[in-house]
Amino acid sequence: MNKKTEITKAALELFAKKGFSETSVQEIADTVKISKGSFYKYFSSKRALMLDLLEEYHLKIMDRMNEYDWAKETSNQSLVTYIELEIKAWVEHQSFFYVLFKEFPPKCDVEITERIEKLHQTTITNHREVFSHIYGERLESYISDLVLLLEGILRESITQIIIHKQQDISPASIARWISHHINVIIQHMEEKEPLLQYNRQDSIPELIQDVKDLISRLAISSEKTKYNETITLIESEWKKTDSNPVLMEALLHYLKKHKDLKIKIWQLEQLLLQEDES
Repeated sequence: MNKKTEITKAALELFAKKGFSETSVQEIADTVKISKGSFYKYFSSKRALMLDLLEEYHLKIMDRMNEYDWAKETSNQSLVTYIELEIKAWVEHQSFFYVLFKEFPPKCDVEITERIEKLHQTTITNHREVFSHIYGERLESYISDLVLLLEGILRESITQIIIHKQQDISPASIARWISHHINVIIQHMEEKEPLLQYNRQDSIPELIQDVKDLISRLAISSEKTKYNETITLIESEWKKTDSNPVLMEALLHYLKKHKDLKIKIWQLEQLLLQEDES
């Protein structure tokens, strides 16, 4: 374990035990047997450490959720699979999120609130895509309603059962329970008009631009160069009247390997397939 990881691990344990405000930088430094000055070589403040942790755990949650196989999961069981993956991500990192939600209520810290909202928006996007992927066009106009229901049930389940540990229930059991009730609702969904409006208006050029924007935010410069070249090739190939499907598939597959690009590339791939079929 490197020293930075040691510091964040010790800090998280102290935050959970004593509280963020009540834990001093000196206590964190003493726990990992370094000087206070050495702490500041890694983090400018406790808050900077918390922001770093939030970014790290965002990526860890996305890694777990990206285990969902978009190519294979197309049945009602698929919803169980996805929900279980998401709940497992929260379970694995519950101590961090316990500290985060206990010590940083909404709007307590602008930057931390923005990072939390970034994570929330990522999960909302995933929820939209999961419902669209599993249930197809029939329920397209109800996607926002389904996301609202899933968000509410998941939030309360995670808060009460996982973060506050009110009962010991496995992620698989929670996922099956949630999926069952969502599917019961779906059976009667079309008896009412949608409560919320949802219109998928993504176009291929818009998705390509979205991917370019995501690439621009990647941390590693060498990755940016390779991925920018790849999406440019995809755009160029798409514009051809006789595009090469094998090349296009290979380029898309290469981009899908990056966890931060995976969802947008999957969306782009679906639109390209629809265009080929029309």
